[in-house]
Amino acid sequence: MKPKRTAAQGAILVLGIGLMVSLAWNVFFYGRLYGPLPHLRGTYCTDASTGLGTYLIFDGEGRFCRYTQQEGVLDDGTCEDLGEGRYALRSGEGRGFCALQNRDGVYLFDGEEPYISFFPKLKEFGEAYLLFDIPGQYPDWLKPPA
Repeated sequence: MKPKRTAAQGAILVLGIGLMVSLAWNVFFYGRLYGPLPHLRGTYCTDASTGLGTYLIFDGEGRFCRYTQQEGVLDDGTCEDLGEGRYALRSGEGRGFCALQNRDGVYLFDGEEPYISFFPKLKEFGEAYLLFDIPGQYPDWLKPPA
């Protein structure tokens, strides 16, 4: 015959399971909060659902490009890693930007405009970058190999 559990034993069992679930949950979120950031390389867009957003591409080798499908390339230049998800961007025309990366995308601080833009990463392309058919010329480093 199997001995019956008392109410105190049942409460201890439920409490133990709850503590284990809480520990696992905390370890998971600690890793997300303090773990390394994903690689910056890829395509980011302010509004990818309509195609009317501004796109931001990082090649992972120190270059960036900002463009829209209507206007073409807005800025193209260099990207300097300052550490801890911070980047200094300098366009070929000398315009300066600061970028701050988090797990979901990049915040872009424009040195000449009084606003901050958030560019979510286009997850389906991962670390690959995506360039749509845009008007005008685009940088040579974005052209596919012949």
